[in-house]
Amino acid sequence: MKKLSLSLVVIFLLTSLTWAQMLQPAAPQQPAAPQDPPAAQRPPVSPPAHVDTEEMEGNHKLTPTEAKELLQSVDEVLHFVSRATLLPIKHNVKKTIVSREQVEKFVSDKLQNDVDRIRFERSELVLKKFGLLPRTFNLHDYMIKLLAEQVAGYYDEKAKTMNLLDWIAVDMQKPVMAHELTHALQDQNYDLLKMSKRDEEIEKRGLQDMKLAIDNDEVSTCRSAVMEGQGMIVLLDYVLAQSGKSVEDSPQIVDMMQNSMEKTDGKSPLFDSAPLLLREQLIFPYRQGTNFIKELLLVGGKKLAYSGVLDRLPQNTHEILQPREYLAGHHIPPLYLPDLSFLKKDFEPYDVGAVGEFDVSVLLKVYAEEAVANRLSQDWRGGSYYAAGHKGVKPTDTNSSSHVGLFYASKWATDSSAREFAKIYLSALPQRYKGLQHLETDPAKPGLERYSSDDGPIFVQQTGNMVVAVESFDADNAEKLIQAGLKQGQTNSTP
Repeated sequence: MKKLSLSLVVIFLLTSLTWAQMLQPAAPQQPAAPQDPPAAQRPPVSPPAHVDTEEMEGNHKLTPTEAKELLQSVDEVLHFVSRATLLPIKHNVKKTIVSREQVEKFVSDKLQNDVDRIRFERSELVLKKFGLLPRTFNLHDYMIKLLAEQVAGYYDEKAKTMNLLDWIAVDMQKPVMAHELTHALQDQNYDLLKMSKRDEEIEKRGLQDMKLAIDNDEVSTCRSAVMEGQGMIVLLDYVLAQSGKSVEDSPQIVDMMQNSMEKTDGKSPLFDSAPLLLREQLIFPYRQGTNFIKELLLVGGKKLAYSGVLDRLPQNTHEILQPREYLAGHHIPPLYLPDLSFLKKDFEPYDVGAVGEFDVSVLLKVYAEEAVANRLSQDWRGGSYYAAGHKGVKPTDTNSSSHVGLFYASKWATDSSAREFAKIYLSALPQRYKGLQHLETDPAKPGLERYSSDDGPIFVQQTGNMVVAVESFDADNAEKLIQAGLKQGQTNSTP
């Protein structure tokens, strides 16, 4: 499933800025008593009791002197970022200070053209059919409100410019600057604009190349996690440097910060009230990406954590979530779609995408419990979906999904994990569909569960380590889809 990975620093970075303030060097501590735990088991620094919430909320206006100081600090921070990442500075970075009005216009323009947002909105109805978004949720309006509210500074890859804000105090902007100037050096050495243009070209092809679309769903998500994870590590290094420390020698600070990303403690009711899918999607590059880069840093140092991973990007979210798999070179191939040409007579393509380990973890959190999601999602071994619209059917209700057929194939490490996933998937059907009725099972078709609903027939087949769900397709096409999905799973070998 396509991830929301707009290259803006939003609420989760603001949350990290709270940590940035808290990590300022505290007053000298008394020597630890003998009974105290070893230093490696304690936080690297002690947070002060007070955090200036007015500065965090942007209730400040830069004076001309402060604005000059802020602009002059860009080159200094850029050199710090280069030392922290070992990415060379090829040229100076342009910088400017912008107002709220300019930021709001930038956000609006970016949302208008952003390929991730366009792709995500195209999938919006399918996500509602999966039960991941409320039926009446308006994604576009929500994103405009959230991003306009939460931008904390940004590097514009098209203009090659570091944009600083005229309403946030200088000291609070410098950690953001470290994060965003990491993107500037990524751009100078790896050409971010070229990467985004490739994404745009793939998106423009739409459903013409389904393999490429499935590949890019996961690859682009991994790339975003690497880019933002590197930026977050550099941000923490910049703050920790004031006390002579770094993430490399104080890695526990990453875990402490990540725990604070779940909620904003009332700083953004808009973010806190968002559907779980959106919160997880928006946080993923920053939280899981930061942990991934931290693990690479601890194993292979700066070279592996920065240029090394940019030279060999992870290919799916399994590798981001399980860094040891990436480090070992274990790669799970995509589970592509089978030949679906038999649907052309009555259906037309609507949407297609990968369902990676991260997607499965979100599904399981929505359908079950977080502990189950964290455990079972690690057994993911591939997944993809295809949505097709019934030709000539145009429902009057824009939130209705009865005219869209959904095919979802999911592969698992073992038969037992596939059975467990199928059971959870089935248990969530009542919350996804109205008028749901369980139909009598067919002894000749073991592992098949059938239902009727206001959206039409539903079939869920578990065979071996494969689970195939077919929803809102007629029985004949459903049977063909199930057999095609099971066969595709058998031919798609995984390590």
